[in-house]
Parts: sequence; structure tokens; C-alpha cells
Amino acid sequence: MAFSVAPLWSATNLLVALSSLAIFVLLRLTYPINNPMTPRRAIPSPRETLIPFLSRSQATALPYPPNFLPGSRDVDTPYGMMRVYEWGPEEGRKVVMVHGDTTPGPMLGPVAKALVQRGCRVIILDLWGRGYSDSPLDVPHDARLFSMQILFAAASSPLSWTGATSGGFSVIAFSLGCGVAMSFASHFPFLVNTIILLAPGGLLRRMPDGYDSLFFRYPSLVPLAYLRRLVGKILGVTLSGVPINQTLTETNVPAAPGVPPSSETKENQDLDIPAIVQWQFDNHQGFVHSFVNTINHGPLMHQHSEWSNICKIIRGESSSAPASSLSSQVHNSKILVLLGEADGIVLVNEVSEDLLQILGPEHIEFRTIPGGHGFPVPHSEDVIEEISKFWKLQVVD
Repeated sequence: MAFSVAPLWSATNLLVALSSLAIFVLLRLTYPINNPMTPRRAIPSPRETLIPFLSRSQATALPYPPNFLPGSRDVDTPYGMMRVYEWGPEEGRKVVMVHGDTTPGPMLGPVAKALVQRGCRVIILDLWGRGYSDSPLDVPHDARLFSMQILFAAASSPLSWTGATSGGFSVIAFSLGCGVAMSFASHFPFLVNTIILLAPGGLLRRMPDGYDSLFFRYPSLVPLAYLRRLVGKILGVTLSGVPINQTLTETNVPAAPGVPPSSETKENQDLDIPAIVQWQFDNHQGFVHSFVNTINHGPLMHQHSEWSNICKIIRGESSSAPASSLSSQVHNSKILVLLGEADGIVLVNEVSEDLLQILGPEHIEFRTIPGGHGFPVPHSEDVIEEISKFWKLQVVD
């Protein structure tokens, strides 16, 4: 009688195939595969992929034109090119402003312009993968990557923002930017003298709707087209490039070589956040990559340890902070926190409870502003009023 080993070999081959597939998937998750023939350190922003192909008038007509804010410059870094804006009196109080995870720097433009009118020197930057900043590859979009942008922006200034006699600078941050700002201040306390947080992410107890999708956890295994569809749903945009037939409310506002950056800005241009979000989604080829990467690695949740460190510095309990740091300049002062009354993402009661537990009531001041998570845009006058009272600013003639 003949003996057949075919069934045994079939089972063995199947086991080997399944094991190989499992190993491939694990390696793919741990070490994303790049094409060695086209090595890139970053996905370029519309500064490179769009603006060079437009006329000056076409570029100026964009929802987010290259000359939207004064004093623009593009800074070359090890992670790619980043967009920075700086303007205001050279001798004024220095302020760095950091935006959130979905909208680029212009969303803070109205507040920045009001600060300049009150004598401040302001820097606004586009975070990685947003606006006119590139989207770094093979680097987690975490607090370390983003906080280094603040250092790059300050160091690229023609003025002294980081020198021994610079006097340091203040930081105003919104949403995700608050986690970035607190991380930066934790590691560079000698550069930061005051902090103002707007709708602060970083201590979220739960992620916003849609952010917890299982597909975002393993983006290298998911087709880009499907990731775009998921991100588009979160942002309330359409894949066709035509804005959806609805208006974003305050509670769901998400949160160039061809035309060189110019000091001639469109001062009278309205800030159309839905149009800017749609434009960025349509035209920044690295936005989805950076957005998903930020969901996985960004300082949105569980930043208690980082924030506790900066709070120790403020209370004067850290021996690592030099005398010119937050420990001396803000000691006996407070961090100002502005919260949206109807914010469905950063809840007033939760963030107040967590911050008071970390910092204590003597070192923090809370104020509520009408509106939802996107309150800095429609209620910029309320925001600047609270900041002006906190810093005792007045309009400069």
C-alpha cells in the first residue's frame, strides 16, 4: 500500500505561509517600508507642490495664501521646511503662538494682530503637516517633534529670542498646541516666562469622536484613500474638493517659491476656517499622514507627568531650572487657562479638576469664553480682553 505525505506537506506549507505573513505584518507595523529608490525625509507642503504653479493673483486668492500673515519665512530644519510668521515692535513683549491639530497658524491670526497692536512681537508657526510646513516621515509626531518647532522658530528670528539677555518669551497655545507648549516649557524653562492655554488638550480623558478608530492605529496597513475618508469625516470636509453644503459651528471647528513670502499681507481678508480646513485637506499631500500620526503619538492625552514637571518649576520646586526661568519669572503668578463654555472636547469641569490637582489654585487662573472648542476664532475679542487683563496690556498708539 502506497503512503502519501501530501496532506502533511500541505499543512506544513500552510503553517509556514501563515507564520511568514504574521512576521511580515509585525515588521511592517514596527518598521514601515519605504521605497529605497525614492528616499524622502518629508512630504512637501503646498509651498512646493502648489504655489509654484499658480500666478501671484491666484495664490493670493487662496483660502490660505502665502501672504496671509505678515513677516513670513520658511525655515529649513532636519525634519523638513516649516513656515514661520514674525512681526510686531522689535522691543515688544515676545510671544510664540501654537495652534491645534487640524487648522494651521492663521486661526490664531486675529489674536496675534491684536497683541501686536498692544506692543507685542509675535511668532506664529504652522505645525508639521499643516499649512505650509512639510510632513516629516519616519518620525513620530509627538511632543518632542512639535516642541522642537518652537525652538527652530525662535532660533531663526533676526532678533534674540533665546539669548541670555533676550528676556525669554511667552507662549499662547490652543488645543494640541497646549501639550506642545507645556512640553517645551518643561525642557526649556529658562526660555519661557509666561504660559496661556486656550482649550488645552494634553489631559483629555477621552479622544474626540472619530479619533479612536482602529484603522488609525495601524495606518501602514490601511489604504491611504480610506484613511483620507476617515479624516475627512472628522473634519467635516468632502473628498471632492468642494466644500460641503453646511457651515461649521463653533463646537465643531476643527479644532512659497513660486510666490515668495511677502510683507504685503491681505489685512482685510476674512478668516474662513472651513475653507482653510478644506484647502489644507485637498492640497497638503502630507496632512493626512501627520494628522493620523499625531492621533497616535501627539500630546493629546496622558501628559500629566510632563505637566507636573512644569508645575514644579512654576512652584519653584525644581532644582534643574536656572534662576532666570519660569521659577523666578512666574513664581507667585499663574498660568491663564481659557475654556469654551460649550466645548464638547475639552470639558470645563474635567480640565479644571485635573489642572487644579496638578498645579493648585494659587498658580492657575481659569476664565470661560462663549462658544465651543473653536472659540478663539469667533470670540477673539473676548480672548484678547482676557489676555490683556492678565498681562496688563494696552493698545499702543
